[in-house]
Formats: sequence, C-alpha cells, structure tokens
Amino acid sequence: MKTFLLALIVFCGIQLTFSQQFHTLDGIEDNQGHTLLHYRLGNESFEYNPVFRYNTFTQVQNYLIYAHNIDPMGNAKGVNDFEFFPGDTSNFINVGSIIYPDSHGYISRNDSQVTGTMVAYDKVDISKQNPNKVFVFGPGGHIRSWDGGYTFPLDSIPAIANFIPISLADFDDNVEFGFNENNQLGKNGVRVDTSMIYMDKYLNFKYDMNGNYVYRVNKSSEGYELSVSNDKGNSFTWSAKFISERPIIISINKTNSGELYLSSGNYIYKSTDYGNNFLIYKTLPSRIVGLYKKPSSQIIYAATSYKLYEITPDTNKILISLPLYADLLAYYPLIIGNTWIYNWSDWWDGGYEQNIYTRTVISKEVLSNNKEYYKIEEKFVTSLGVSNFYERIDSITGLIYRFDTTGCENDERIIEDLAAVEGDSLPIQRFTYCGNPNSYFFSEEKSEIIFGDTTTSRTFEDFWTDEAYSYKLAKHFGLINIVHGYYGGRITFTILGCVINGVVYGDTATTDVKLENNLTPTAYNLSQNYPNPFNPSTAIKFQIPKASQVKLEVYDVLGNLIQTIVDEYKSAGNYQTELNLSNLSSGVYLYKLQAGDFSSTKKMMLVK
Repeated sequence: MKTFLLALIVFCGIQLTFSQQFHTLDGIEDNQGHTLLHYRLGNESFEYNPVFRYNTFTQVQNYLIYAHNIDPMGNAKGVNDFEFFPGDTSNFINVGSIIYPDSHGYISRNDSQVTGTMVAYDKVDISKQNPNKVFVFGPGGHIRSWDGGYTFPLDSIPAIANFIPISLADFDDNVEFGFNENNQLGKNGVRVDTSMIYMDKYLNFKYDMNGNYVYRVNKSSEGYELSVSNDKGNSFTWSAKFISERPIIISINKTNSGELYLSSGNYIYKSTDYGNNFLIYKTLPSRIVGLYKKPSSQIIYAATSYKLYEITPDTNKILISLPLYADLLAYYPLIIGNTWIYNWSDWWDGGYEQNIYTRTVISKEVLSNNKEYYKIEEKFVTSLGVSNFYERIDSITGLIYRFDTTGCENDERIIEDLAAVEGDSLPIQRFTYCGNPNSYFFSEEKSEIIFGDTTTSRTFEDFWTDEAYSYKLAKHFGLINIVHGYYGGRITFTILGCVINGVVYGDTATTDVKLENNLTPTAYNLSQNYPNPFNPSTAIKFQIPKASQVKLEVYDVLGNLIQTIVDEYKSAGNYQTELNLSNLSSGVYLYKLQAGDFSSTKKMMLVK
C-alpha cells in the first residue's frame, strides 16, 4: 500500500511549525514576587492551542502543556482548563480530551495522566482551604481527588439532580456554582439567579478577597455581561453591572478588595467599588484576548492576538511581539500583474448606472518619501480616464499604507490592518483622505466559496450620519466587494473575475485587459474541489504552465492511496476532472497534484 508524508511537525524548544497568536492570558506569582504568565499560543480552536509560560523577570518563554489539533495520523489533544496548586508554581492539574487511538477525556497532574474518562471534563478547581481536594467538572457531573490529584474516585461526590457544577467557591470548598436544567445559576443545586446563561469559553467566576463578593462573566441573551453578588452568591444578591456585545474578560486585584479590571474589545476598564462604576483605564490598538492583574502593584498584563503588554498608569510596554501570520498577507495580494474586474453600479432616486471597473497592479516605484510602493491603475472600461494609487504592505505589522497625493500633511495613510481579528475597530482611511481616520468595524469572518475555491472572507463596516461603507476581503483574492451608501443612493463594486499570480478566476472576458493566461497559464495551481462537501461526485481543476508528467491522486487522512485520477503526460493548459467516491464512506479525504517539481495537496469532505 502506497503512503506519503502529509505533514511534519517538529517541536524543538519553543519553535513551532504553526502560526502563532495569543489566546487567553492568566498568571501567578512566585515566592520572589515575579510574575509567571500563562497563555495559549497558536492558530487553532481555543482548546487545541498549547499553553506556554513566560517569566517576566527572566523574559524566558517555555512550554507548559502540549496540545494540537488532528495530525496526519488522526491524533489530537485538547486542553480545556488547568489550575496550579495554591502557592505552588510547579504543580498543576489539567483536563481535556485526547484522540489516541480513540477519543476520550483525560485528567493529568502536570504532564502525567492520572486517569482517563469517557467524556472530556471542562473545568478544574483546587480548594483554597485544603489543596489536597481537587474538583473536576464536566458534562457528566464532577469528581474529586482527596490526595492532590493523584487519584479520582468516581463516587467521590454525590450527584445533585438537575445541577451541573462549574466553579468551586474560593471562600468555601463546600460551595459550588453551576446551572440547572433551565441554564439558570445555582448554588449547590439551589437556583440563585433567574437570568439565562449560555456557556462558552468566556464563562468565568472570580472571588473577591473579602469573601463576600462574587464576580461572574457569561454570555446572555443581550450579549456578554458581568454580574456581581455582594453576599456569597446567594439568592437576590446578583445584579448585572456591565453589558457588551463583545466578549468580556475580567481580572481582580487579589490584594485590594473591590478593585476589578475588565476588558471588552480593545478597551480596559477599571472599577474600585466592586463593579458598580467603571472608567476607561487603557485603550490598546487591537482586541484584548487576556488580562491579568499583578497583585500589590500597579501593573496589568494584557494580550492581544499578536502582542503581550505590561501596562502601568503611565506606560504600555510590549513584552512580546509575534510575527504576523504570513498567510494573512494573502488577504491583500499585491503582485505585479494581478488584476481585478468588478461590476460597478450606482442606484439613486430615479436612476441607475452600470459599468465595468478594473484594478491592476502595474509596477513598483520608489516615491518621494524613499519608500517602495506598488502602482495600481484603476479605471472604467468605457472611460479614457485612469486613477493611479500607490500602496505598500508592512509584512511585520500587517499594515497596508497608501501614499497620499492630495497634499495632506502626512505623505501616507493606513488603509488596512491585516493583523486585525473579528470584533476589532480599525482607525483606517481607505475611503477618506485628509483629516482623522474613521473607525471600521471588523464585523464578520467566515468560510466562503469564491470562484469555486473555498476560502475565508472578512467584512468591514463603517456607518456615518449620511453615508455608510462596507467592504469585503477574501483570502487569496483580495478586495472582492465594496458598498457605498449615500443619501438617496448606493454604489456597489462586485467582483466578476481576477488574475492572481497568473491564475485566472471567474469572468475576465468583459474587459480589454490582455490576458494571455486564458490560453497558457503562467503558474501551477490546484484549485479547491467544487462542490465541497460533496456526495458522491465533485470536480477538481488544475493548471500547469508547461508540459510535464502529471499525477493526481486521492488519499485518506492516514496517507493511504485511495485512487489515482490522472497519471499521464500533459501539455501546458487548464484542466478539469470529475471524481466519484460513491464506494467510500463519509469523511475527510485529500487530493494531491504532482506536476514536475510542483506539488500541492488539499482537503475535501465526502458527506453521505
């Protein structure tokens, strides 16, 4: 049986083969008062990102807990939660799920698994009164260790009917908070709050040092909210203090009762009266994904997707700046020869106009500020007039700049931030010139099929009093849509076709752009199959720029050869072949194109 190596993952020190972004942030203090920060680092779903430790004194980062998504062998490990023993910076409990060889839950003390479970547990808490008591919570209820997490008797805690515990109270290890069958908050099985709670990764409980106040963050029908109890979480003591459409993250000062820090979006708020009043404390350039308040100090640590900050009342110091995920540059492919063709329309009260609009990268030029820009020619096909724009990408920060030819004070302005994440508000000037930038809201990121290829799109929106702009970027295709609403009308740009890296997509025949690529491709390309998912047939397109031996094969996720679709010498050109997998079961399969020195592999899903 033929196999091939689909991927190689090597871990050496902290060098990673996957792209890196921060996900979550928390911390503990060692016995010398140095802060040890813990965060998830990667580009996977929350639980599949490995956990790292950063020593703020030595400035050294190390692996703490290994995790990864499904690899070519079908194995995976997800870490749902972890907690250190009180006053101990070396020993901790972590819980999650493992696929090896089958799917099951696990409980580990440090790196050593102490027990396997039928289902994955979601949360771990360690008693502040007796650290030998370790509580693990999950869909099937909860279990407890009496010996510091070495053993977990399955009958260690009597179950409470219609109650799913999720947090152990810091002030008393006989008190648990959780949910009843109606997703309402309960305390040891007794309902204490009638508001509806939705469980996601932002659900969090914090306990004030005075032993009375309990802080709860959860998703509700109105968005995300912070609720506070002033009497140990009892009935009629809960009230909502902060509501936001965006996720809320909180951190408390464990040495100053009532001091609370809250982040939502790119803002950090501070309260000194148990959450009754908040003031904006700091604003960061991007959405905050984690927050930790260092006790007995004025320091806060905050993480955005690509930066880790140390914050004081007077300074924002960057401790770690991660390199931009290179794949993000594909959202804005500035390469000489790339061309976009749009259908342009203008609707207004009593009228309508339509045209074809093109945008082409024609050259590189060094301008008066001694920086190199791509020259972009834009025009209507029915007009002799041409507009030239000059743009460049900072591959380190992900910022896209446009050279300003309008005589404004600054010679360039920011028109895009590729490092942004969904929920960010971006101060950019894509459609404005002189003056202050407008705030564009990154409203949605989703999977989308563009010209038969499955990709990811990003939507940005800005609403003014009389005008509104929205636009969409698609990975590998760039700017695919613009909508400009004005008083009494609307202008729309919708992509019809494009040429990216020599590959032709969609309809390019409606313009006078000379595309020799239509006959002979200038680059290799393997397209995403369409439709995808499929049952049982799908089409696969590929193109080769020169004659060569071509092989197109289908494999399962273990690397076993399933079918050879093409194995012959072919001339340069564009090709499409049909694939039928009616004899196979549902699942993920891979198809691989080998042509000369070129090789490309893509995933597809058969759903019956």
